[in-house]
Amino acid sequence: MNDLDRLAREDRDAVEARLDALVGRLASHHDGMREAIRYSLLGGGKRMRPLLCLWTHDVMTREAAHLRDAALDAACALECVHTYSLVHDDLPCMDNDDFRRGRPSSHVRFGEAIAVLAGDALLNLAFEILSTLGERHRVAPETALAATASLAYASGTAGLISGQAMDLAPPEPRDAAVVDSIHVRKTGHLIAAAMETGAIFAGSGEAVRRRIRSAGLEAGLAFQIADDLLDLEGKQETLGKTPGKDVDRGKLTLPAVIGTEPARARAREHMEAALAGCPDAKGTPLEALIRHIVERSA
Repeated sequence: MNDLDRLAREDRDAVEARLDALVGRLASHHDGMREAIRYSLLGGGKRMRPLLCLWTHDVMTREAAHLRDAALDAACALECVHTYSLVHDDLPCMDNDDFRRGRPSSHVRFGEAIAVLAGDALLNLAFEILSTLGERHRVAPETALAATASLAYASGTAGLISGQAMDLAPPEPRDAAVVDSIHVRKTGHLIAAAMETGAIFAGSGEAVRRRIRSAGLEAGLAFQIADDLLDLEGKQETLGKTPGKDVDRGKLTLPAVIGTEPARARAREHMEAALAGCPDAKGTPLEALIRHIVERSA
């Protein structure tokens, strides 16, 4: 096991343990609801957004190393939002996918109504986590507020919600610029929020946070192109979801618009732009993770 694998495993384990503890404190009077939340949130996943948050924090930290535990909570909030988006994306009225993370999707396992409510609960849990950081950690109110604002922007109508709406009904003309416009909202803003949140808990100033956020948007575009390529080339046992559905639905993707190899080249351009925007990452696990976004096979 190399250093990157070891660090990733250690921090993924820390994320899993913290997610389990946070879900365990949820007030719920419906056992099926609690089970559905745990099923989706703790059912595996690469935890890439939490790792981006934590590892950005690590490379940017100067005097704020004591806030890493708070950053871990914030990383879990990001994962709650990401999982909520997957639960809702899989619904029949959205992308209609029966598999997620190698298992039946939430709506297949629990029914559509409970899946919708479980997704809603995860979104609310994210902001409950961020709003109570001061009770659990030495976090200044302005730091918690900055993290909350970043995630709210990424998950709201400027980000995830608009991106999903545009993905369902793409505007004309259906060209590469429109694809980028969809993907920067549906994928890019949450990845940007992950990196910006790491910088926030590292004590970075506004100018640095803007630079890191821009780097995150580039990383998000690289990730989405790589994901679309994997949908063409991957297998269900490694992807954990049904491959080939983008083509079956005639979905607007960059490979479909400009071709497979030009899209692959574009992903690498976005990756290099992300790294250029985060020079402190050179030679660190954060750099390796950003490169892995493009080079991964699942």
